[in-house]
Amino acid sequence: MNDKIILATISDEKKEKIRNITIGEYHRMLDQKDKEAKEAIAEMVYHRLYGRYIKPFSFENDQYKNYYRNGFSIMASASLLIEALESFYKGWEETKGTGDKLFDSFFDRESAFKELKGQKFHKHVRCRILHQAETTGGFTIGKNGPLYDSKKKRVNADKFLTSLQESVFTYKNKLSESEWDSEIWNNFRRKMSFIIKHCS
Repeated sequence: MNDKIILATISDEKKEKIRNITIGEYHRMLDQKDKEAKEAIAEMVYHRLYGRYIKPFSFENDQYKNYYRNGFSIMASASLLIEALESFYKGWEETKGTGDKLFDSFFDRESAFKELKGQKFHKHVRCRILHQAETTGGFTIGKNGPLYDSKKKRVNADKFLTSLQESVFTYKNKLSESEWDSEIWNNFRRKMSFIIKHCS
């Protein structure tokens, strides 16, 4: 295993400080088992998820926002993030075969998304966008209105992503506040061990 493989890049809002967290550093923090290490690992996973799935859509450029910041791209990335986040919560190696159950589990826990539970989001949004570049089942994607308009089956991609960022932040806080031997940490460590195994 290559201990120099980067698991996450941490940068401040001004992009002045950049710190890469490697596999080796992650293992050193795990060995510390103190409050500082716990908070650093929680920060690492936040930036891993935020940097890969949310940050690419946050650039303040009018041309980008008006012509290229597409709701379908946002929802494709958001769907991947939900699967990643849920697999951390559950300690899963992969999400294959979990389908709507995974998304309903996420929607049930995260109150901002509660109206989407039972709507077959995985089938009609996640899978259709990622495999066919379209939605089915009457779902449409936009960037105005409520997060989910159940009458129109319309998802507001901007509000969806903003709420998803809050979910990632909540996960970070739960890790920071929970004990090392809690279920959330046991599942997190299990998931990270799968990620590291797949890097080798």
